[in-house]
Amino acid sequence: MSQGAEVADSVVRAADGTPIGYHSLGSGPGVVIVHGAMQAAMSQADLAELLATRYRIHLIDRRGRGASGPYPDAVTTAVDVGDLHAVLEATGARRVLGISSGAIIAARAALAHPEIIERLALFEPPLSLDGSMRLDLAPRMDAAVAAGDLATAMGLSMKISQMGPPWMFGLPVPILAAFSRRILTSAQRRAQAEALPVDFAIVRENADRIADFAAIATPVLLINGTATRPYLRTAVTGLAAIIPGATHVELPGQTHAVTQNRDERGHPDAIAPALLDFFQ
Repeated sequence: MSQGAEVADSVVRAADGTPIGYHSLGSGPGVVIVHGAMQAAMSQADLAELLATRYRIHLIDRRGRGASGPYPDAVTTAVDVGDLHAVLEATGARRVLGISSGAIIAARAALAHPEIIERLALFEPPLSLDGSMRLDLAPRMDAAVAAGDLATAMGLSMKISQMGPPWMFGLPVPILAAFSRRILTSAQRRAQAEALPVDFAIVRENADRIADFAAIATPVLLINGTATRPYLRTAVTGLAAIIPGATHVELPGQTHAVTQNRDERGHPDAIAPALLDFFQ
């Protein structure tokens, strides 16, 4: 994000009283962006700045990040859906972009609150279909986080979600953990890793439930990169087949990182045009 961008920081209270922080920039109709795992609100700052030429963008810090409070002990998708609803109510925004696990949250919010979400963009929701993700490894990842072994948890998460180049997530967990230790050097990164069980709880809760989303009535834009993992393309294609009137856009040569900031291997310029047009 450029140094000249004016960003306003705000906090709203969720239904359970937990503070939820968000950052706003731009002017025009409101759009709320819900980030995914190993991300925070400002992971999409460069994309937000591109969209802010036409829209008022609100970047949520999901719980455990920034000014937002902690998750409860029992986590379900409904917790994040409620937090998104609180931000929509506080800002008056009626458009939502969900990214990765944030796309599952956004889709569930559209089902729960069809009266408040007028346009919904979903980028590569990790919907596990017929065992397409190694969710059997999730309990080991949860245990690693509980034990404070965040590097091992990250290594396991890479195997579950097949993130990184194919040669990487095929490596043994100890080697992936050694690589992950080089990433976990900041408090922000450690907080994101500590939240991994929440993201995979959401993925597990929604596994093999793609049919639920056929009931989404709001206009939907589905986006994936052509170079992303096959199971993500399958999930997006499956949603495109069942959500009435959904528009499906594929970004040539792009991966799961496309929405991220440029210094985090993202290519926001590649996805921004489709979003600018859709949210009109």
